[in-house]
Amino acid sequence: MTIRKKYIVLFFLFILGVLLIFNYRYPFLVSKSKGWSIGFMKTDDPLKKLVPSRSNILKRDTLNSITIGNTRFIADPFLYFEENNFYIFFEHQEKKGPAKIGLFHSNDGYNYEFEGIVIEEPFHLSFPQVFEYRNKKYILPESASINNVVLYESVDFPEKWELRDTLISNISLKDPALLVSDNLNLIVGIDDNYKQRVFKSDSLFGDWEEDLSFNIQKGNEIRPAGNFFSVEGEWYLPFQNNTEGYGSGVSLYKLDFDKFEKLIENQLFRSDSIRWFDRGMHHLNVNSLNGGFYLVYDGDEGYDDEFDITIISSIKYNLSDLYNYLFR
Repeated sequence: MTIRKKYIVLFFLFILGVLLIFNYRYPFLVSKSKGWSIGFMKTDDPLKKLVPSRSNILKRDTLNSITIGNTRFIADPFLYFEENNFYIFFEHQEKKGPAKIGLFHSNDGYNYEFEGIVIEEPFHLSFPQVFEYRNKKYILPESASINNVVLYESVDFPEKWELRDTLISNISLKDPALLVSDNLNLIVGIDDNYKQRVFKSDSLFGDWEEDLSFNIQKGNEIRPAGNFFSVEGEWYLPFQNNTEGYGSGVSLYKLDFDKFEKLIENQLFRSDSIRWFDRGMHHLNVNSLNGGFYLVYDGDEGYDDEFDITIISSIKYNLSDLYNYLFR
């Protein structure tokens, strides 16, 4: 074998080795999604690995029977608790058209009933964070498809909402997680280029300006997977982990001044023992309630014999991880 041929063989062996490593870290082939369902549970400690409940599941198929075959999936749940009423607002994706905001209600936190659609627009809505601010109730959803971050105000809680304001204009911000407190106001999301973006303001209705001093990561675990929540004065935020395809898990990060520090990798992860969550989990909403914590989350069921090819995203995530390691 000539020297030239040896170099060619070595080059292809090197490329093969890189691809094998890339495939090991982020597989090139993952199970195809059947659709998302919602789960809930209680815990004394939200800062640990979480095992989803096998019984407390609001299944997409159950809702599909109620909506006469019109439901594809239900996802991105957020809880609001008031006077012994549990309200779960969620993304309701029907068979046709853009996703809407749906509502489940319960009097005991275990038995939920579907109350219908509460926000419907000609554009896609998801990630419906519901919160109270100065004695009024609001929902901040994802509205990336209209290139604005918009806010809805309750006019007859929990079923009637009106568009109140545009907080950030001219940006397609996916899953904008909101933190509003006495000394810090943040909105964190990712744009169409899957770059993390952080905005600050002096109040909910102040001027939201991008914080360019924030230490931004690239690639995996940069897209919010739920709400900011506080434990003993510290703020935490879950992010999507995509190591085994989109939405395979949720990792927990702690807010540390101008950066997020990883606390728990795959705090929630796909569950082989729970059919409805066996492909992945990509959302966690943590709520302080009655001395403990009430969690709502979602999970995805996968096909056994149908797969998505994810070579491009695998290469992207691997290169982003390398960038973060070398330069962040």
